[in-house]
Amino acid sequence: MACAAVACLLAPAASPSGALAPAAGAVTHVDGISDQSLPAWGGGFPASRLALRLRSSLSVGPGSPITLARYVVQWDVMREPSGGANPHGNYRERVEAWLADVHSLGLAPVVALTSYDGVHPSSAGEYSAALAAILLAARELGGPIGYIEPWNEPNNQGRESAAKAAEFANAANALCLARACRVIAGGFEDSPGSVAYAQSYERGLRFVASAWGVHPYYAVKTRADASLLRLKAALPAGGLGAELWLTEIGTFYCRHGRVLGQAAQAAEASYLINRLIADPAVAAAHVLYFGLLYADGRLAPCGPSGGDDPELYGPSGEARAAAAVVLPEVGAAPVIPAPGAPSHASPPPSNELSLLFGPGPGAEAL
Repeated sequence: MACAAVACLLAPAASPSGALAPAAGAVTHVDGISDQSLPAWGGGFPASRLALRLRSSLSVGPGSPITLARYVVQWDVMREPSGGANPHGNYRERVEAWLADVHSLGLAPVVALTSYDGVHPSSAGEYSAALAAILLAARELGGPIGYIEPWNEPNNQGRESAAKAAEFANAANALCLARACRVIAGGFEDSPGSVAYAQSYERGLRFVASAWGVHPYYAVKTRADASLLRLKAALPAGGLGAELWLTEIGTFYCRHGRVLGQAAQAAEASYLINRLIADPAVAAAHVLYFGLLYADGRLAPCGPSGGDDPELYGPSGEARAAAAVVLPEVGAAPVIPAPGAPSHASPPPSNELSLLFGPGPGAEAL
């Protein structure tokens, strides 16, 4: 029986032998959010219509699907002064606002360090001092950080050598042993070359990692698990004996300045939820989705000069089709967009359908 394109995407995908069954102990849904705009949703988290609607799902409690929240923070953030948590303050104050909001929801913070300005720690000692300051500040704010991803995507966004990234991981592990936090090693993107990078990184570790973080953007874009499974197989003991965390993954309404549309984003979301997470060979312990709602009622930057938009909700909190796939408990309930709410230009319907049903996107760079 024929069905509408987006509606078909909401049904679980099945293999020739039936629907995939996740491995025992593996998560079956997205259980974390990686959204740094959270304090400024709708101009301010407490008054945000989306926050009000999602609070029951974002707060820890009986039946809550979401338990984790992640932030990728500038490693030397604590050098800035602070007048207290403020979603519209300086960078440090915005980070503190995120910590306060996450704590109010009862979510466990996952923090990854990185460099956005091209300046990296000159040594493991400088890194350790910076991380210690972040951990102390969070504890003083009443929301201690339970999980540390030492360096975000060292083989992509973080732009760090495998040897130095491993040094940062060793320093983070030494701190966490004394501060009751847990290290999620790696944080790799599953891009070409990630296997060799991961093997070099692992050789530099001086501890046995109990959890490894991976960002399977290539797997989702190509809708094939191969890049993720190759990377998992390259981990110690083929990934056995340690948890695999998908610490960041998104699906795209707009990629590199090209508007793909809701149907294409929902197709990626369907693969993520119904195939990749459900694959028993993946067996992810946790999956954190990148991007729910952009800050201050604005669209994520995406235009001729580039930019990406993985958000599940539009500027006024209106649900996109992918929201019902990624967050089925709440995703389908729309919030009426405000008059004049910004929107990306949509591609012609024929282009959107070809993206949905045509050949896969291939292995070009993300």
